Amino acid sequence: MKQTWNTLAKARMKELGISQEKLGELIGKTQGAVAHWLNGRREPGLDDITSIMRVLKIDKVDLLADGSVTSSSESFEYVGKPRDGLIPVVGEALMGTDGEFEMCEELAGWLRIYSSDPDAFSLRVKGDSMFPRINSGEYVVVEPKTHVHPGDEVFIRTSQGKNMIKRLGYHREEVYQFISVNQQHPPLTLDNTEVDKVYFVAAIVKSSRYIDSTSDLNLHA
Repeated sequence: MKQTWNTLAKARMKELGISQEKLGELIGKTQGAVAHWLNGRREPGLDDITSIMRVLKIDKVDLLADGSVTSSSESFEYVGKPRDGLIPVVGEALMGTDGEFEMCEELAGWLRIYSSDPDAFSLRVKGDSMFPRINSGEYVVVEPKTHVHPGDEVFIRTSQGKNMIKRLGYHREEVYQFISVNQQHPPLTLDNTEVDKVYFVAAIVKSSRYIDSTSDLNLHA
């Protein structure tokens, strides 16, 4: 009997006692991104599905011509074809304390990764203040048009021009609560008027996905 890949993954997570947050840590993605994929709200790429299957100890995953996927012990259906894509790297995030960072903005290259958000962009992280969640030299993928939910990691720009990466605690009664990603600092509460932008952090990507601006950008090369 065929299953969707996320139904199989959720059953295997329950069997192994792996939470969404833990799965995200193991594959280098945010808990919010994992939740969207598992609940069918967003479509991951083939590389992401393969990473999830590997972490969940499903030994073999094959993508068939009709778009279905089979494993060594189960068969399940992948709904939709995996897609390639490029996301611009618009600069560096020079990390300070408690998730705050200075942005050095310039087109610095691309990440070979798909996003359904046409306005998606990425920043290269420099500094260790968010270790071990985000390591220096990794890339943070930001999706401005993706709706954020409590528990999601988010890119924040305040009305005073400060930039931060935190986890959204809540947004109610015209007040935001943000939680430090590395849990070494107390929650931060800001009024709506103090917040300019709150964007979804879709992924934390290793440097192997980086392509400099002079490279051949043929996706099928």
